[in-house]
Amino acid sequence: MSMKLIAACAAGVLAAMPAAASITVSPVALSGTDGVFGPGLGAGVTFTAIDQQLASINLNGQVAFRGTISSAGTPQGLFVRSGGINSNVALAGGAAPGGGTYTSGSTGVFNSYSLNSAGQWTLRMGASNATFTNAGGTARRVLGTGDVAPGTNGATISSLQSVSPLANDTNGVGVLADLTSGSGTPGVVVSGATANARGLWLSTPSNTTLVVRQNDTVPALDPSGNVRMGQIQNLSVAMNDNNAFAFVANVQGTGVVTGTGAGSNSAALFTNRNGSMEMLARQGSAAPTATGAASSTDLFRTISSSAFGFNNQGRVAFVSSLRDAAGTQTSSASLFTDTGSGVMREVARNGAALPAINGAIGSEFAGVTWGSVTASPRINSQGTLALITSLGNVGTGGTNVIMTMSPADQFTRIVRTGDIAVIDGAPLGGNALFNTFSNLAINSIGQLTFSTTLSGAGVIGGPGGNNQALFAYDPVVGLNMLARTGDLFTVAPGDVRTISSIGGTTATGGQDGRSRSLNDDGRVVFQLSFVDGSSGLFVATIPTAGTLPGLALAGLVLARRRR
Repeated sequence: MSMKLIAACAAGVLAAMPAAASITVSPVALSGTDGVFGPGLGAGVTFTAIDQQLASINLNGQVAFRGTISSAGTPQGLFVRSGGINSNVALAGGAAPGGGTYTSGSTGVFNSYSLNSAGQWTLRMGASNATFTNAGGTARRVLGTGDVAPGTNGATISSLQSVSPLANDTNGVGVLADLTSGSGTPGVVVSGATANARGLWLSTPSNTTLVVRQNDTVPALDPSGNVRMGQIQNLSVAMNDNNAFAFVANVQGTGVVTGTGAGSNSAALFTNRNGSMEMLARQGSAAPTATGAASSTDLFRTISSSAFGFNNQGRVAFVSSLRDAAGTQTSSASLFTDTGSGVMREVARNGAALPAINGAIGSEFAGVTWGSVTASPRINSQGTLALITSLGNVGTGGTNVIMTMSPADQFTRIVRTGDIAVIDGAPLGGNALFNTFSNLAINSIGQLTFSTTLSGAGVIGGPGGNNQALFAYDPVVGLNMLARTGDLFTVAPGDVRTISSIGGTTATGGQDGRSRSLNDDGRVVFQLSFVDGSSGLFVATIPTAGTLPGLALAGLVLARRRR
C-alpha cells in the first residue's frame, strides 16, 4: 500500500519490521463503481462520494458509513458493509421507520451514526429531524422534532443536540434534546432560574424513558431542592453498556454563583452509574489530592465540558482547572480519575513535575512539568487512559505528547512532537517529524489510533500538501502509518492513486456510547479522498505481537528518536 513502516530497537538503531507484521488493508467502498464496493442499489448506481463523516466498525468487522449516490438528486444514504456486501439501510427521501420519509434535498444529511456488536445501526438525520435505530432487531423512530417527549406531560421535541445519538452494545440509545417553548404541563421555560427545556432520554427496544431533565431536583446536589439540575452540556455526555450516563451540567436555583471567581459553583459532573444520580465534582467544592483526600486549598474552578472518559465499570476521567477560596487560579488544568482503585484522585497537574514515564528516551523528561493536560481523556474497558498533553519548560524539545496511563497510575510515552514519523519523508531532505496530534482512540487491548500533522523540509499543508497522516499503535509492535496526504495508495492491484485528504477516526475509549472507528481486535476504518476526485473507505488491521514470527520482540519498537 506504499505505506512506510518504521521500526527501531530501544537503543535507537533502525531495524527492519518483519514482513509478517505489515498492515493489511481492504477496501469497503469506492466511488464510481456499481460493483462489490458500490452502494448495492443496482446496475449503474454508484457512489459519487464517500463522505468524510467518520465511519463506524464493530468487533465483527461490519462497517456503517455514509455516501452520496448517483441516483436522481444525488441523495445521501447510510450503508452497512457485512459479509463482503454493501447494503443501503437509510436513504434521504426514502421511507423512515415509524412512518414518513427521511428528509431529502440539501437538508437530508445523516449527521451521526454508529454500529453495535450485532451489526445494528443507530443514526441521527439533521439536528432538527430525528434519531432512528434498529438496535434490538426492529427499526424504529426514537425521538425527533415534534414528537411528544416521554416524562414531560406532553412537551414536544424542538431539536436534538449533536452528541445524539449515543448507542451501546446492549441496544440502548441515548438522546439529548431540547423541548418546545410553552409545550407540556407545566409549560417549557427556555431561560431563567426555572428553565426546564433540556432533557436526556434512554431508549431501549421496549420503551423510551426520561433519565434527567433541566430543573429536576437531585438529592445528591441539594436534598432541599433549592439547587437543581441545570442545562446539560452537549459534548460532555457519555453512556456505557449498562445504560448508565455521565455528563457535565450547569446547576440553577438559590445561591448559584456563575463565573470562575470566589464563590462560583454553577457547574458539576454527574452520573447515574450506581442507579441514582450522584455528583462526582462541583465547581467550588474541594478537589481530591493525589491520594484521594479532599484538598485543603484547591477547589474545582471549571469542569471541562468536552468529552471525557467513561467505561462499563463506571470509571471516569475528566479535566478541571482549580482555584482557591479567594478565586485565584491554582491550576489551569488537572486530570482526575477513579480508574483502578475506584478512588477519585488527581493524577496530573499543570506546572507539576512529571512522574517517572515508561518509554522515556534517556533523560528527556528530567525537570519537565505538565503543560496543558488534555481536555478529552479516553478510558478503555481495562481502565487504561489515553491522553494528549503538552509539556512545560521543555527547552528545545517537542511540547506535545501522546501518553497512556495504567490503572496503577503508571504513564507510558507513546509518541512526541519531533519524533521521526517517516524516515526520509521530507521532500527537501531528512525525515518527516510528528508535530501535533488529534482524534485519539484506544481499544480494549491498548491499541491506539490518532491523526497527526507532520513537519520537515518541504512538508507543507493545503491543497497538494503532504503534512496530514493517520497512525496506529500497538503496545508491542509500536507505530504504523496508515495513510499520508501526498502519498501513493494502492486501491487495488494496478490501481494506484495519490491521497489528497484523510477522513480520520473517531475519538473514543470504546465504552462511552460514541461511534468507534477502531474495534477491539485491531481493525480500523478510515476514509480517503484522492487527487483525481475519487474517494474510498478502507479497513486496516493493526499488526500485533501475534502477527510477528518468533523473534526477540523486545528489540522491536517504533522509532522514537529525537531530532
